[in-house]
Amino acid sequence: MVELNTIFADMEKEKVSLFPYEVGEEKSVTLEMNNRYAIFLDTFRVESLSETKWILAHELGHCATGCTHKVSSSLDLIEKHEYKANRWAIERYIPFEDLNIAIQGGYTERWQLAEYFDMPESFIEKALNYYFVTKQRKLA
Repeated sequence: MVELNTIFADMEKEKVSLFPYEVGEEKSVTLEMNNRYAIFLDTFRVESLSETKWILAHELGHCATGCTHKVSSSLDLIEKHEYKANRWAIERYIPFEDLNIAIQGGYTERWQLAEYFDMPESFIEKALNYYFVTKQRKLA
């Protein structure tokens, strides 16, 4: 299970500030200024604790990898940065070894893994795709 306290500890370690703030159409935004990072989270638009954890894990991935971009950046650059942030969040909070243990323990459906890790199914789907599709392509 991914604990919110673990994510907060990682944010503290990375010196990332968190602010509850309405950010328009998005639920969250990460900003970088002078090599300092801040995550702005619209707490009224987040529907669950598991979604909060996923959002913070992803946004922290932007901070940890330094992958932030201007709003006017090319779609190609934005997609690369989103991929790197997701990859960091997956490797940090759903390591392959832990995922493998869960699967061997009988948690084989996405919804079961979501409950096991207490993360949204969408995040589990990204993790499964990363470990079993994307990484396999790179090995081939």
